[in-house]
Formats: sequence, C-alpha cells, structure tokens
Amino acid sequence: MHDTYQDTLFEDGNAERQFYEVINRLYSQDAAIRALDTIDWDFRGFTTQYLSHTFHSYPARFIPQIPLTFIKLFTKKDDVVLDPMCGSGTTLVEAFLSNRHAVGNDFNPLAILISKVKTKLIEPEQFEHFDDMLTRLNSFTGISDDEVEQKRDALPNRKLSKVFTDDVIRELHAIYSLLMKTHEDGYEDLYDLGRVALSSTIWTLVESEPKNNVDSIFLRKYQMMKKELMKMKRIVPEPRDVRLIEGDARFLDVQSESVDLIVTSPPYVNALDYYRIHMYNMHWLGIDFKKFKKQEIGAHSHFISNRFRLLSEYLGDMLRTLIEMSRVLKDEKICAVVVGNSSLEYELIESHRFFENMCDCTGLGLKKKIFRNIDTTRKYTTTNIGKIDDEYILVFQKENDPSFSSDNDSQIASKVKKMMLEFREQFRSNPGSSIRGKKPTKERIQFNIEKITSAINSISEDVKIKR
Repeated sequence: MHDTYQDTLFEDGNAERQFYEVINRLYSQDAAIRALDTIDWDFRGFTTQYLSHTFHSYPARFIPQIPLTFIKLFTKKDDVVLDPMCGSGTTLVEAFLSNRHAVGNDFNPLAILISKVKTKLIEPEQFEHFDDMLTRLNSFTGISDDEVEQKRDALPNRKLSKVFTDDVIRELHAIYSLLMKTHEDGYEDLYDLGRVALSSTIWTLVESEPKNNVDSIFLRKYQMMKKELMKMKRIVPEPRDVRLIEGDARFLDVQSESVDLIVTSPPYVNALDYYRIHMYNMHWLGIDFKKFKKQEIGAHSHFISNRFRLLSEYLGDMLRTLIEMSRVLKDEKICAVVVGNSSLEYELIESHRFFENMCDCTGLGLKKKIFRNIDTTRKYTTTNIGKIDDEYILVFQKENDPSFSSDNDSQIASKVKKMMLEFREQFRSNPGSSIRGKKPTKERIQFNIEKITSAINSISEDVKIKR
C-alpha cells in the first residue's frame, strides 16, 4: 500500500484498514468505477472527525471518507479537485491532505473562511506570537455598559439572544478586539484562525449554552486547532494550492475544462436556512448574512405560501450548477454528487431522480448510483421536513459539452417546466408519498394539485436569479 496520511492516523487492525487498502491502489478509470461496488458506503464505526475536520460544526456536511474515496480512485497527485458548494471544506481538506490542488466555491462567506483556515498551515513561531497575545486577553476587556447595550440591541432578533448576557458580550468583545490587534499587526493567517475559533465558540454557546465561561471555550478550541494544524504540517510538508472563491455555484469563476474531479453535496430542498443557522456567528464576525440569505439555494424560508414554487426555484438553481460543473470539468472526468431526499407538503422529493433527469442537457452521463444510509446524529438537518436517514451518491462522467447555458433563462425554465409537469403526474398517481400509514384527504390532494399547477405557471419568474 502507498504511504498515506491515513497510516499516521489509524493503526493496523482498525476496521477502516480494509477500506484504505482498497482506495490506495492504482486503477484505470473503468476499474475504479467497479471498485466503488466493493466499498461499504455506510462507513459505520469509522473515524470521521480528525485533523482540521474537527475545527467547526457545520450543518449537513458529509463525512470525509466520501470525497476521499473519489479523490484516491479518480485523481493523482497535483490534479485539481473542485467542490462548487464547498460548505466547511470537507472535500478541500481531503484533497489538500492527498497532495491535490483544490478549488472551493461557496456563497456563504463563513464557509469560505472556515475552509481557508482548515487548509492553511501556520508556522510554529506565529503560534508562539498568538500564544503570547492570549496571555494579555484580559487587557482587551474594556467596554462600557452603554456599549454592551448597543451590542445587545444589534443582535439578530431571535429568542437565542438571551444566551448573550452582559458577561458573555464583554468576553466576546475582548476576544474580537484581540483578533483585530492581530489583524492590525499583519498576522492574517492567525487572524483568520482566531475568527474561526471564535465562530466555533459562538456555535457552542448557541447550541448548548455551556456554563463555563467564553474565554475557556475559545482557548480550548484554539489549542485544539493549533494541535491539529501542527499534525497536518508533518503530513503535508509541501502543500498544494487551495483556491477559495466566495461566489455563485450557478456561475462559477473557474476556467472551462480545467478540473480533474468534482465532489460536492448540494443543499437539500426545503431542509434548512443556512443563514439562520449561522447568523450569530456571522454577526459577531462582522459578516453580512442578509446578502447570503438572498442568494441561498433551497432555503426553507423561500416561497412559504407555495412550497412547490420553492421546488421549481431549486431545480433551476441545481440545473445551472450542473451545467457549470460540466463546463469546468475535463472530458471523461468524474463528478460525484451526494444528494438526499426531502419532502414538500406531504410529498416525497426524490432529488436524485431530478438530478438524473438533467443529464440530457448538461453533458454528464450517469455511470453509477450508490445508495447509503446516514447517521442522523452526524448530519444536521431539521425535524420540520421529516427524518432524512439516507442519501444517494450520483457518479457522473463528462461525455459532452453542455447543450444549455447556465445564464439562458428560457432554456432553464423550459427544462424545469418539463420536470415539474412530470412531477405533477407522479403526484396524481401517488399522492401523499412522504407520509406512512395514511393517505392525504381529497381536499389536501386537490390543494396540492392547485399549488403545483400554480408553481408551473410561475416557473419563468421563479427560476430567474435573484440579484
């Protein structure tokens, strides 16, 4: 077996050893596709939190073994791996650790910051400088009662604001002030790392309201991040390029036919609002989450009065994204897309079928569809849309150039309309597909038919990009 960073993390006899032996062999592309059948995609009992993957919680992220599999089987050193909806950077970290160049795109500025820190090595002497600054953290606590009140008034208007007591606000202000001093002194990498540690601290406050003080949470997270980055520095002595783009996956700022592999996991339709999950983190870091909210794909808060319009919007967004993914991918290269089902108005939304349906205009051909069970305790979704406990990995290969353009609204609307008409017929034959043990009332069925029809009539408007 080739020497890999897994050898430094997992001992012989570990349940994962057989998996790593499979993916670290050399294959032709056809043989690599066949090798996908030998993998247990549920990854039960696997270590999924290691190195910089531990830096920051993030909703709906996939486990690192998924991108790692495709990176090892379908690329070689110095190839370019892209994740156009990179989230917290799981694909990018695995590409970085495997000596591949990586490109990550996301419209969420917090996601880009997290991904940057997770793939940026820092010299020991810089850590020593930051350690010294942290010994003077108490000197940054000066803030008046009026300023505390102003900061409280500026918080997002949600019940969770009660977490931010006067003492918490003072401690957060001190940490942020120290980080700003780091920025002013020109230590940009430390500044970014500290902001991610602060964001993770705020996430902990919001999610679990711990009783220990903010300083101790922040210091613990920083020390953990420092430790893991030092490990990574030993594993990756000559790091490859990681390019991060705060941009729109529907219009990628990536050169055509420049990418050797794509691995990504798009948002689920109607699953959650990423901006809402992150609003406190982004607020304390000075990031405008409202701009991100406007462009978010598949967000639960869109089209509240008619969820089927949300589906049309989502399909248009995903079609544009697949077209762009095909455009930037080299001929015959692989694109792996991890998708999960969700529901709208008691109807099952089988996202994988919609993605398969898009092949005819994207130039991507489906080579394999992999079903996997997911550990719901490890993948953050919301109970508002029901339990999501499985997903599909769609393995596409680029066969042709896309026949559609991502910026052609009429082409996008035409394809989405076709898919929505098929969805309406499917609904008529099997209403209430997302509920078990009972059927929807005739009134509910008629209601949904009317809503779907209304959504179909609004497609031309709903699939336009909201700028």
